[in-house]
Amino acid sequence: MRRISAAARREFAAKGLADARIDDIAHAAGVTKQLVYHYFRSKEELFACVLEDSSATTMGELVAVELDHLAPRDALRALLNHMIRPYCDPMLSALAQEGIRYHESHATPRNSFVDLAPELKRKMRSVLARGAQSGDFRANVDPDLFLAAAAQVTTSAFVSRYTVVTLCGLDVANADDADTWRRFAVAFVLAAVERERSDQHPLMRPDAPPKTPPEAA
Repeated sequence: MRRISAAARREFAAKGLADARIDDIAHAAGVTKQLVYHYFRSKEELFACVLEDSSATTMGELVAVELDHLAPRDALRALLNHMIRPYCDPMLSALAQEGIRYHESHATPRNSFVDLAPELKRKMRSVLARGAQSGDFRANVDPDLFLAAAAQVTTSAFVSRYTVVTLCGLDVANADDADTWRRFAVAFVLAAVERERSDQHPLMRPDAPPKTPPEAA
C-alpha cells in the first residue's frame, strides 16, 4: 500500500485527478491493477487517501511547532515560515491545486486539515494575544480572519503560479524565486499586525448591518 500511495502521489501531482490512470499507478508501484482496486474501490478513493496522507503530514508538523518560548514576532514569523515550507515541494503544490478543487465538491471520511484546524487557530490566537499584551502587535485583530488571510498570502502563490509569474515575474517553482516570495509574504503579514504600524484601521470583521425592525419592513 505504501508503494501504491507513493506512485499515486506522483501520478496525481503530474497529471491531476482527471488524467491520472490506475494502470500507470499500478505499473509504477510494481503491482497489478487488480491489487490497487483491492485496496481502493476507485481512482477517486485513492486520490482522497493521497490527499489525506499529505494533509495529515503537513498539518501535523505545523501544529506541532513549538512557539511559546519565542517572542511574539519571532513566533509569528516561525509559524508563517512553517506554513510555507511544505509548498516548496513542487509535488505538494500540484496536489494542493487538485485538492482544493476536490474538497470543494466532495466529502471525505477523514480530513486532517479540518480536524487539526482548531489547534492551528489556537496557536495563532495565542501568538497574537501575547503580542498584543507585550505591545508588539495591534490588539484590534480578528485572529481567525488574520489566520485565513495569512495562509492565503503565504501559500496561494504556490497554487496560483500563473498569477504570480504574470504579475510580478516570480516563478515559485524556482528555489530562488520561492525564497523571494517567502521572505516578502512573511514580512507583508507581519507588517499588517505590528503595533508600530497604523492602528487606525482595525483588522476585525465588519459589524453586521442593523436589522430592519419587522414593523418597519
